[in-house]
Amino acid sequence: MSNVLAQGARRGPAPRPDVAFTPVINGMDYLESVFEHLTRGKIPSARDLKYAVLHLQAATEVLLKARLKAEHFSLLFSHPGKATREKFERGDFQSCTTLEAVDRLRDIAQLAISKDDRERIEELGKTRNALQHYGLTLSAAAVEARAVGVLDFLITFIGRHLLPGLPSDEASRATDTMVSLAPRLGSVQALVTQRLTRLSDTLDRVVDVTVKCPDCKMWALVADGTAAGPGCLFCERAWESPHSAAVDYAFIMTELVPVPDSPGTWTTVVIDCLRCGESALVPEAVTIAPLPGPTPLCFACGTVFGYLADCGGCGKTLDSGPTPDKFPLCDPCFRVKHAGEDIL
Repeated sequence: MSNVLAQGARRGPAPRPDVAFTPVINGMDYLESVFEHLTRGKIPSARDLKYAVLHLQAATEVLLKARLKAEHFSLLFSHPGKATREKFERGDFQSCTTLEAVDRLRDIAQLAISKDDRERIEELGKTRNALQHYGLTLSAAAVEARAVGVLDFLITFIGRHLLPGLPSDEASRATDTMVSLAPRLGSVQALVTQRLTRLSDTLDRVVDVTVKCPDCKMWALVADGTAAGPGCLFCERAWESPHSAAVDYAFIMTELVPVPDSPGTWTTVVIDCLRCGESALVPEAVTIAPLPGPTPLCFACGTVFGYLADCGGCGKTLDSGPTPDKFPLCDPCFRVKHAGEDIL
């Protein structure tokens, strides 16, 4: 025993882990902190709002500059003409301001950042500076509104402009963070109101192919058959394939079906699409469109089917149209049944 204790004493305490955050992971960590403070309890306290503002400003600056660096490292310098690789790698330079980063992303990288979004970022910066340096007296609702305006922008910015260009390992970690945050989005009521208002025009045009997102539980998962694939406009979740989106949706948002001869096991209902052939058709999907029951929807090609039924001849699944067919038959079986008759 004494030898074991002596060996432990010689080894000393376990080494502490290094502080290792890439800019993107650092920004995502700040973003997690924002949600922790905004969703702590039913109503954020004054202290929670303070730290939500401070950390949201930090997240915004870091993530905007991470995207700016992807365009070219020199754009991070306050004076890009004086940038050198050596200074950049040493961190020996004065970086641009947050608003300069916004302007360069908009004017040089040609990212769609609106004038309103720029003004929201500017207002948040002023609020942050007052909190950090001068003190601030402002209503909780006003502080929350300023934070939520930028948070709304940042969620969209990350999903559309940052994640697609990241290295795979960093993109995977950042995506995991976004997925973990999705269930909390609905807890920030001001954010819900603002995002849904902003998205209303887009969602109104795709009600037939919009279902409830299994992550954030908002009616904003659009499966319209575009090349981008199915994705949630509210939480910016994108799936690696239409099949994975269909399975996630069916598993979480629809009824599970018992597996024959396997007690206690269940399966999700996803079948091959009758039009495109991909395994991404959810027969029991429910869309925003005011229909009396479930809507068979393909998450790959965006096709909305009528009533699905099994062919009375061969058992193949078919679309019987807008009304149920008592005796459904696919074309080959229909022709066999009516062989010799004059069929148009």
